[in-house]
Order: sequence, then structure tokens, then C-alpha cells
Amino acid sequence: MTAPAPRDARPAGRAPRRRAPRAALGLRVARSTAARLALACAAALALVPAAARAQLYDPAFRWRTIETPHFRVHHHQGEEELAQEVARAAERAHAILSPVLGFAPRERTELVLSDDTDDANGLATPLPYDTIRLYAVPPPGLSELNDYRDWVSSLVFHEYVHILHLDHVGGLPALANAVFGKLFVPNGLTPGWMAEGLAVLHEADGEAVPGAGRNASAIHDMYARTLALDGPFPRLDQISNPMLEWPLGTAPYLLGGRFMAFLRARYGDAAIAAFVADQGSQAWPYAPSWAGARAFGGRDFPSLWAEYAAEERRHAEAVRARVHERPVTAPTRLTRAGGRVETPRWSPDGSFLAYQKRDLDRRPGTYLVTPGGADLGRAITVDANGALSLASPREAVVAIGEVWRLHRTYDDLWAVDLARGARRRLTDGERAGDPAVVPGGGAVVYVRHEAGGRMALVRRTLPPAPMVPADMTLRERRAELETPPPAQVEVLFARPGAQVYAPAPSPDGRRIAFELQESGRRDLALWEDGAVRRVTDDDALDTGPTWTPDGRYLLFASDRGGVYDLYAWEAATGQVRQVTNVETGAFQPAVSPDGRTVAFVTFGRDGYDVATVPFDPATWLEPTPAPPAPALTTGAQAEAQAAPEPLPSRPYRALETVGPRWWLPLWGSDGAGSIYGAMTGGADVLARHAWALQAWWSEGGREPGYAFSYQGGWSWPTLDLSSVRYFDSAPGGRGVESVWTPVAAGLGFSFPGLGETLSFRLGWAGTSYDVLGETRRAPTSDWLEWRDGYLSEASFRAVYSDARRYVRSISPEEGRTVALSVRAADPTIGSDFGLTRARLGLSQYLRVPGTRHTVLALRLAGGVAEGSIGGRAPYELGGTATVDPVAVVMQTAGVAPDQLRGYPYGWLAGSAFALGNLELRFPLLAPVRGYSTWPVFLRRVHGTVFVDAGDAFDLPGELPFAGHTFSWKELRFAAGAELRAELVLGYWLRTDLRLGLARGFGRVLDGQWSEPGVDPVTAYVTVGESF
Repeated sequence: MTAPAPRDARPAGRAPRRRAPRAALGLRVARSTAARLALACAAALALVPAAARAQLYDPAFRWRTIETPHFRVHHHQGEEELAQEVARAAERAHAILSPVLGFAPRERTELVLSDDTDDANGLATPLPYDTIRLYAVPPPGLSELNDYRDWVSSLVFHEYVHILHLDHVGGLPALANAVFGKLFVPNGLTPGWMAEGLAVLHEADGEAVPGAGRNASAIHDMYARTLALDGPFPRLDQISNPMLEWPLGTAPYLLGGRFMAFLRARYGDAAIAAFVADQGSQAWPYAPSWAGARAFGGRDFPSLWAEYAAEERRHAEAVRARVHERPVTAPTRLTRAGGRVETPRWSPDGSFLAYQKRDLDRRPGTYLVTPGGADLGRAITVDANGALSLASPREAVVAIGEVWRLHRTYDDLWAVDLARGARRRLTDGERAGDPAVVPGGGAVVYVRHEAGGRMALVRRTLPPAPMVPADMTLRERRAELETPPPAQVEVLFARPGAQVYAPAPSPDGRRIAFELQESGRRDLALWEDGAVRRVTDDDALDTGPTWTPDGRYLLFASDRGGVYDLYAWEAATGQVRQVTNVETGAFQPAVSPDGRTVAFVTFGRDGYDVATVPFDPATWLEPTPAPPAPALTTGAQAEAQAAPEPLPSRPYRALETVGPRWWLPLWGSDGAGSIYGAMTGGADVLARHAWALQAWWSEGGREPGYAFSYQGGWSWPTLDLSSVRYFDSAPGGRGVESVWTPVAAGLGFSFPGLGETLSFRLGWAGTSYDVLGETRRAPTSDWLEWRDGYLSEASFRAVYSDARRYVRSISPEEGRTVALSVRAADPTIGSDFGLTRARLGLSQYLRVPGTRHTVLALRLAGGVAEGSIGGRAPYELGGTATVDPVAVVMQTAGVAPDQLRGYPYGWLAGSAFALGNLELRFPLLAPVRGYSTWPVFLRRVHGTVFVDAGDAFDLPGELPFAGHTFSWKELRFAAGAELRAELVLGYWLRTDLRLGLARGFGRVLDGQWSEPGVDPVTAYVTVGESF
């Protein structure tokens, strides 16, 4: 090692951007549908560094494991009873489904049960081992998942179908997996409707009584009927790729499940199982129609899809004809945005309705509309939940889902000032939803999620009006508005196995109607003076109760007859009348304060909207008969009766899953020549530990090299460690050096949110540079001298983003992303090199007023550096961004690239730089076109015109890379245009293929309109977004 050198004479070394094998590889788990997970995890295993893994679960969770013959069920504290139910449901699923699908996994399936979100969901993947992740909460009333008898059974069966389907591998793929480990799952590389459709087909197989599941759901039937009648019915190529129109991500479940039922009715379960086995043996998995033709009587999927679509139209026409046998309701629509609309609520003075909206083009939130249909705009942004109740014309109580204490996403109640958009917290981590302000405003009744999937009906007193005070300083506001006010809280109803939703207090406040899901059906119940009785008692799904202002009637929505309509229950007589008779569906009624109008959620081709009809009992109809309530015992209850003894549990052991499950050969080159080796990695099922390792032999260096990385998800902040050794070559000579980083470490601090994220990383790395053999030095460049040395470097990185894009956006169109990074090496921290670098980037997005998705995007970036290793310029500008295949495949968000289009790569160099990019992005065409089930799909074409300006320059006292310090006249300008084809590859990977023309104009502010040595026009092709 040499002595520390002064900053104006750096020991020579290699440039900061070293040519080395890619960093060690690891696993990244993504939350998504089963088919997407299969490919995403495969790509992660081969491409993504372990440090890119997310922290999946709260480090405060303490985990235990229940082992059964075919599963390991992992659960944290508070979920013991539910985990027992899940374990028994899983074994029941294996016993029923494995014979039907003709496959049994060779390994136990890892099943993780967590209760860290108030959204009902689950996911499954066979990579790197069979894994199911379940969330404990059941779905809400207007969810597409609401038709179930036993939610746990339905969820477990659905996800286990994915395991039996995706893990079924044969032929050449099985041979490859036998050699390299489980990496290739052809059934996971098919359109999403195949995986989700098969799971929907069987999700109700564990129910004691048929007639449940999404294929039996009146909501799903409504979606399909509307697509068939109002059209156009999605083509096979459309449904095989993510859709930009309603029903969006529901489409694979909706049409996939119904198409699979069509195939089963015609060919039977054996043919579907044969198709799964055949497709799982395909070396080229992107032609599922070939395997389908062999299984389904020589018919390919396009022809079968056409017949299925015709059957859907016949069914829809028959239902419409049945509806038209009686007078059809003609509602007045107040909104026409489509998407998802929920909980319309009248202002107490009747001047407007408030409702929750999440459409395809705008920010979600609480919106207001007049009874005449005039849009009053958004009162407040709400990224999750949004159920609401109005306490006054000025204030509402809104359930808002947000990240709670960094690791969980829970719903809480907030008092919202609708005029100012200000809000005040009423609950903190209580998991409160479905608020209903008691008439008079002194209390609110709501639903509370509790541990183990349990639910309770709760009443809480409210602070006096105004609940959101206006006369407060900013400091007082932050302190008080984030702290719930004192309140009296009372649990009105909670019963094991009972799920409650949508409470509705009567006008006198003495009674509370609510949805009660119990014993395999959903009815309306009435709470009064501590006693609960059923209002309806049948096999229909009765939802969304609301009282008339005089308390005479209780209105609700019901799917009796197969179509959701509004009904009225008369409190005095118990008589039920039918209020509407619609073709599609009517939900969540709300009666105006004057008792003259009923507002409700209606449905059309573009999704849900708010509509009204007159409140006129004279027009009501005799009700469609409701199916009788079946006498049943759910599968979970039967298991509990047959096996009352709890299954044993033990502490969770990460070693059971953290080991390597795959390996791949590695070849490439380093500074000494060719390298040959292998790579592998692993992660435990809770992502508490993830690691990856590459090891190789350097043919030229005659020594081994390696790269190792570790990510710890067991703590906050997260810990990452890495170590690497490789050979590199010297600038200005023929020498080779050994580069060894024994240890690099970092602490990650993440502050996630649903609408914004903030993260920091503090890191340190120590790297030794050791010259091997002789070097030939540049005689006139002392600063290019090649010396041994040790680089001790500390680093800091911060990224903030609240940028937003919506379903039909062509790019981010609101908000900003800011990234700051600082790196410093100095003798005071043991370094032989002195080096400091800082860079800042800001991307800002603005939707052009008066347009739907035209965006003005601005990026500003700059960096400064003090010192250089090996005489390489710290910053270079020129050219378009190079393609990062990892970011493209994994859809990871990284720092925006520095682009100065129209100039050659590295045209400008310096110890500092400044850069600006301005783009106008606009939609052009929406072909939405592919062919059959081919894995290439053209969704949209959009254009961009841009102006770039930037320069790399020297800082005083630093090496003369650019030959000038900063000057406005030195800025290089460029302009151009891009045509961007929005593609979907492999059924889920969305990316932009960018074809561009750019012209570099040179120093425009100095009167120069061309740059010597630069082509007049540069053409380029790249993929991904520019920034």
C-alpha cells in the first residue's frame, strides 16, 4: 500500500465504472397473480441482485409453523386459530384437487398466513419452491370475491390450484430442472386467464353446498353479460394480455373462469388435466393453443373462444329477455366516468352526493356531484378503501387505507373537511372501515377487523363539530390532527365465525342494520338494545342496507334471481318489495333527506357509476323469490368437529427454505480474459434472509473470483452485505489489477406509502486495488499512474417519489421523483484515495390541461466530484440511455438515466455536469392488437418531442477533463422526436419500444447551431421509459 496522496495527484487506478462480472444474483418475490409470479420469480432468480429484495413482513412478527403431510403453514402471533383452519383446509384441498388435476407436488408447499393488510387476497408461485401467501381478512360486500360460503376454503383451494397447475412440469423442461433446479415452469408462461381461470373453476370445490365461487357470482355474471351485450366482447388476444378497459385485471378471473367452465362442460376435467400436463412439457411454452388442440378434440383456442363468446351472448340475451318480462327501471346517471364507484352518500341538506371513485384516468378519492349531475370535483385523495358517511354538509367520516407503522396497510377513520380537503385522524391502527355516522352526529358505527380474520361491529363517539378545526398553527395541526381525540368505544356485536359489513343506523339511532356473513350465506341483520336478529334469511346475497329518513323502510341490494336489484323491507310488516328491475345491476342504495330520490351504484360497459330513481313505492314490484337458505356445515366446521385437537406447532426455522434451489453456469470476461463459473442463490419463505453467490475461474488471472450478496429482512433498518473479488485492466497501460472488496455493508431505511415513498441508504465499502505484473504508464500523465491502494468509501442515497400514473396513462403524469446520492472516500476513514461525489436528479410530471393523457415531463440533474481514481472522468454525457435488461424484465424503478440525445456516447466528460430534459408526451393510436395467444401484443402507440440541454465541465482545482468550467454558453442543445410502441411481451411484461431521431445543435447560446464531429441527425432504437 502507498501512503495517502494529495488530492491533486491521485494514485492511479481504474475508473469508477469498472468492467466486472454482474453482481451476485438473488431472488425477488413480487405480489401479483399466479401466472405473472411464475415468470417474475424465474427472472429474479437469474437476474436481480439480492439487495433488490423487498421486506415482505413486519420484523415484529414472531412466527410459528404447523406441519401437515403436504404443507408447512407459517403464521405469526394472533393467527393461531386461523392457521389451524388454514392447515386443515389445505389438506382437504390436496385430497380433492390432486386427483382432479392429476398431479401431486414432490415437496411440501410452504403456506404463509399474515394479517398485515385489510385487503383480501392471496398469491402462489412454484418458484423457487411451492409457496402460497394468504391474507387473513375476508373480502368486502361489493367485491368480486363476495360469493363464498367458506372464505378460508375458497381462498386456499384457489391458490392451491395454482400450485398443482404451475408446478406440473414434464418433458425437456423437467430434464432441465433436474439438472439446474426448478427454474423452468412452462405452465407459468401462459396467458393469465389460463392460470386464473383454472383456479376460479375449482375454488368452490371444497364447499359443502354448490352455488358459490366467482363462476356462480351474480357480479361476475353481470360483467360477462354486459360485455356480451354492449360489446365488443374481448378477443382472445386481448384477454391474453393486460386490459386497458373495464373489467381490467378482473378479466382473467372473469372470462378465464367462465371459459374453463365452458371447456369442462364440453370435454370434462380429464381433458383439462391433459392440457395442463401437455403444456407443462413444452420446451417453447408460448404456443398454448397447440397443446390445447391436442386436448380438446383438435380445436384450437381461437375457435373455442369464438364458440364460448357466442354462448355468453345467448345467455346474456336470455337474462335480458327475462328482465324485460316486467317493467324495466330507467335510472338517471349522475356520473359517467366508469371504473369503480362505491358508497354514494347524500349531504344532510340534500345539495350533493359524496362517493368514492377510482376510475381509469384520474386520482382516486372522495368526489362530489349534485343531484342534477354537475361534477363538483374531488374533495380529498383516497388511495385505498374510501367508504364514507357524511356528518354534515361540510364534514365526512372516511375510511382511508394507509401504510401503518412502516410495514402494514390498515384502514382507519378520518374526519374530512370536504371544502378544504383537511383531515383529522379518528382512529390509529384500529383497522376500521364502513363508517356510518349516527343521526345527530354524536357517534359513528363501523366495522373493525381483528386478529385471525375476526370482525366486530363497533360504536365510537365523535368530537364536537367542527371535527377538523381551522384556526390552528401548522405545528398544532400536525400534532393534533394526527392524534385521535378521546372517545368512548363500545363493541356492539362480535361472534366467532361471523363477518359483519356496512352498518346503517336507523334515523332514531336505536337500531343498526348490517350485513351478516355466517353459516355460508350473507343476510341482513338488525341490532337493537344488544340483541341481533336476521331481517333476511335465505341463500341470496343481501348487501348495502340503508334506511329511509322516516325509518319505515330498509333498502338493500340482493342478487336473488341472478341480477342485483334494490329491494325494500318494511319495518312494521317485514314485507319485502322490489324497488328496481335493471338489466345489469343496482347496489348500495341511499335515500335523499327529503325522501324523494334513491341514489345507488349502477353498472355499464365502462364500469360503475352513480345513478338515481324516484322513491315511489307505487312503482315497486313483487320481489323475485329468494332461494331458501340451505342447511349446511361448512368444510372448515366439519373438519373442526371431526378433529377438535389442534395441530402441533413449532418455532419457524428459516434453514428449511433458505438453501440453494437452483444453479446456472456463468461465463463472461474480466480484465484478464475469460471467466467460467456458476451462480446460485436462495431465500427463506419469509424473506428474512436472501443471499446469492457467483464463483468463477479467471483464465487470464489464473485465480478464482467471486461475488456474494446478502439481504436481511429480519430488521428495520434492513441490512445488506456484499463481497466481491475480480480482475480489471488499467487505463493507459497493459497491466491487470486485482479488485477485492472483502466487505460492503448498508442500512436501508424505507418509509413506504400508498401515494408516496421515501427511502434512505447508508453504506460503506472497503476495496483493495492490487496491481499484478508490469504496467506501461503514459509518460505525460502523472495522474494516470497505476498504483496499489485501498478505497474506504462511505455512501448515502435518498429517493422520494409521489409520481403517479393511471390505468390509461402513457407515462407518469402527476408528481415528482427526487434522487440524491453522495459518496465520499478520505484518509480520515482509512482510505488511500480521496474522492467525493454528489449528484441530484429531479423528474417532474404535469398533465397538460384540457387533455386526457398528454404529459409535459421535465428532468433536471447535476453532479459534482472532487478527485478521480485512475484519471477517469467522474461524469460523462451523450447518447440515449442504455438498456438495462434487469429493469426491463422486473419493471424496477431506478434512478433516471442521464441522456443528451443527438450526441455520441461519452461525448462530454468532466468533474461536474448539468443536464435538463423536457418532453411532451402524447397518445396517438390504440391498436390493442395481437394474434391468438402469441406472446407479443401491441397495446398503444404514442409520440414524444423533446429538447435536451447539458454540459460536463471542470471544477476549479480538479483534473482538466472538459477544458472549461461552467458557462451558460457551453451548454449543448439537442432536439428530436420519438415514436413509442407500447408492447406487452410474454403476456405481462409491458415496455416501450422507442424509435427516435435526434439532432445535436451544439452551443446554441454561443451562436453555434451545429457540433463539429457530430452527425446532423442520429437515429436510435431503445426500450423502456426515458425518465
